[in-house]
Amino acid sequence: MVVYEYGVKASRAMQRPSIYLMILGLSGTLYYFFPKLTEVGKETDRNDVSPEAIFDSYSEGINTVFFNEEGEVNYTLRAKRQFHLKDQSALLEEPLVQFFKDGESRWSIVAESGRIGSSITRKASKLDIIELFGDVEVHNLNDFGGATVLSTQLLEIDPNNETLETEDKVQMVTANIIHTGLGMFADLTSDEVYFYSDNSGHYELYENKISFER
Repeated sequence: MVVYEYGVKASRAMQRPSIYLMILGLSGTLYYFFPKLTEVGKETDRNDVSPEAIFDSYSEGINTVFFNEEGEVNYTLRAKRQFHLKDQSALLEEPLVQFFKDGESRWSIVAESGRIGSSITRKASKLDIIELFGDVEVHNLNDFGGATVLSTQLLEIDPNNETLETEDKVQMVTANIIHTGLGMFADLTSDEVYFYSDNSGHYELYENKISFER
């Protein structure tokens, strides 16, 4: 009996650090998303509601594949975590969006966090808008191996029309061009990028080292 009782106590003691770490991790993530949770509260006229009141569940390791009408992979959405809110929207931690053509990834988009209109489920068929926040990077590799990276802090993705848009400052880096502008619209189907205003840029005499992963 003594050995058995000691084993139970030891097991519970070993479980405590894991429980503490889980609580600390969840608290840290809530702090990380606090500005966006507050924004949701303002949009729903619930300024007096705490973040915990509008956050009801979360899941980890999101990996969803969206197909086109021909049954081919159109785009994928991954995230480290998803926080489901009571207004049926969801916050994403470290999202990764990839658009495909002929079975290969053409555009890859990463950010610190994101937001979608509804939570990701296995039955999801499409999303309307994906909002990305914080250190957003858009990577593209053309048919000739030329890499392009677009960097901004805010970005809206229309995955169904395969377009990107922002009113924030954007920097574009290619093999020999660095261009900045205020506001941008990109059509991923035609690989065209339009800058709205405050355009400036210059040529680089050397080839920039841009990493890209398919």
